[in-house]
Amino acid sequence: MNTVQIRRLSSRINRKTVSIVGSGPSGFYTAYHLLKKSPIPLNVTIWEKLPVPFGLSRYGVAPDHPEVKNCEETFTTCAEEYSLPKDQKHKFSFVGGVTIGKEILLKTLLDSQDAVILSYGCTGDRKLNIPGEKGTKGVFSSREFVNWYNGHPDFANDKRFTDFDWSKVSRVGIIGNGNVALDITRVLISNQIDEIWKDTDISTLALNLIRKAPVKEVKLIARRDFVHSKFTNKELRELWELEKYGVRGCIDSKFFKKGMFDLSKYDRAFNRRVEMCSEYLKPFNERSKRNYKKTPPPSNGYNKFWELDYLKTPLEINRNESGAINSLTLCNNQLHEDNSLQPLKDPINIMTYKIDLLVSSLGYAGVPMPEFSNLSVRFDKDHIANEQGRVLTTNGRIFPRLYASGWIRKGSKGVIASTMQDAFEVGDKVIQDLVVSGALSSGKSIDLSNVKHTTWEDWKRINKKELLRGQKEHKTRSKFLTFEELWSRTKIE
Repeated sequence: MNTVQIRRLSSRINRKTVSIVGSGPSGFYTAYHLLKKSPIPLNVTIWEKLPVPFGLSRYGVAPDHPEVKNCEETFTTCAEEYSLPKDQKHKFSFVGGVTIGKEILLKTLLDSQDAVILSYGCTGDRKLNIPGEKGTKGVFSSREFVNWYNGHPDFANDKRFTDFDWSKVSRVGIIGNGNVALDITRVLISNQIDEIWKDTDISTLALNLIRKAPVKEVKLIARRDFVHSKFTNKELRELWELEKYGVRGCIDSKFFKKGMFDLSKYDRAFNRRVEMCSEYLKPFNERSKRNYKKTPPPSNGYNKFWELDYLKTPLEINRNESGAINSLTLCNNQLHEDNSLQPLKDPINIMTYKIDLLVSSLGYAGVPMPEFSNLSVRFDKDHIANEQGRVLTTNGRIFPRLYASGWIRKGSKGVIASTMQDAFEVGDKVIQDLVVSGALSSGKSIDLSNVKHTTWEDWKRINKKELLRGQKEHKTRSKFLTFEELWSRTKIE
């Protein structure tokens, strides 16, 4: 079908309507795929509870990893292409500052749209569920911590962070060893290194507070062994390479040493990880591989340390008289041949680590929407029950015209590239169903006349102002940290 035919078709046929809840990578990649691949005309609307788009890309990616945010350029190009022209086959709209289930009900979307796709990600935390986790100063989840230093308006001025005494933080514990745990380690252990952070869009408020912390040691504590580490090699290498700034990595020999692993049983990535750790654990002058001898450590040696610690289960968070964390009680774990894990809680296996700050990095948890119960939408533990993206009811049947993509579909696993693939797969299912779904929607629109919201044009104004602020501060971007600032910048000047 050529361009002229598409324009004629668009003028004769009502577009089918698709609403996507969530504007992070999964939501935007789903919209991108629908707009690029659907053979029938579509009106695609992305709904976002924040006034600004991009979700986890904007507020979850490490500030010193701007290349990971390149997906935002793809999303922007797509939005620009389909939001303005009147003669396009498809149309795109962004509605920000609106929570589906609150200002607009999910049922309202289902009643008025040909398809609704839930892509709102995982907005909760997996808990340690141990004494002292609640109410102890200096104990945070990774989601809270990352949102804080990335300037998320729900967390940027949270008093749990801003009133915390960072000047007393020397020893840090992080429960978990995925990429997010390594990101947080890097932020804390390199907080004084201007070369890493000065040009990034990290919240200046957060960075100034973190820099008050004289961090000397970060322990990354995992329940399982080295083989079951969750981080990627790229993230691990970044930590090792901090040695040029006087930051040294450590792994106890009982958890990692040469010859411990039968490398024939593992894939190339794991073998490379073993090589990497083996080389970096050697003194600089004793390394045999050129890749691990790029930059020598400072002449005065190392003054900060991070450690990969394995086979431990946290048992209790202990507080001082002011209610702040001062230590963490743990026990050793035993990993059996069948991969089952046994915490050893007898006195000989219990230990206490002195800790001034604790971050639990157990993964983000999916949260059901309030209407799921009334609508009989099934939720399984941490994600929406579905078959290939088609949402299931509590009776195990497919819920008509309702879909899920991204982390809320599968759980909080995978990087942005895998999220993209998932979104494309779900997008294909939506297109298949729309093609055979019979009559077009009535074109019934959702009334936003009395609902405060932002549009794509509003986001463009906010974006422009954040970039200008960043230029003045010699940064890539300077985010607005409060809802008041974000809403006020939508006004046309």
